[in-house]
Amino acid sequence: MASPIRLLAPGRTSSTPQPKLEVVPRRRFAWFAVTTTVLISIVMIGAVLLHTRIAERQLEIDRLGDAVRQEQEAFDVQRARRAELRSPARLAELAAPLNMVPGSESTFVAVEPMMLAMTIASTGVLPSDDGVVAARLAPLDQFRLVKEVGAEAP
Repeated sequence: MASPIRLLAPGRTSSTPQPKLEVVPRRRFAWFAVTTTVLISIVMIGAVLLHTRIAERQLEIDRLGDAVRQEQEAFDVQRARRAELRSPARLAELAAPLNMVPGSESTFVAVEPMMLAMTIASTGVLPSDDGVVAARLAPLDQFRLVKEVGAEAP
């Protein structure tokens, strides 16, 4: 075998020992630590943002709940006021200065089914037992109600 040709740097002799070269392991642990730290930071920032949004939504829900409660209280006050205004005692007090007296008897007038049907057709409003207007019914349901009032089978 032939020996390799070595070039010597000027001022260097062959008796000078050359440094021993070693393979340095990669810094995988450092990259793993950095990557893990970044991922954990991102997750924590996301959790903080999510918690902040939840807190904002809860404040909005609380504000709306308070507004609903206030409006319910105002509605109750208005309903009580209406009941006072419609009370028979108050109406009697207001009617007395106008020389009005309570009726002695009352009579009910029977309405023909055809007249009722024509009234419903012209107004689009159906009478009901509970005082609720049934105008949102389908036309066939309205017809069925008219027939029931007239005591006729549909």
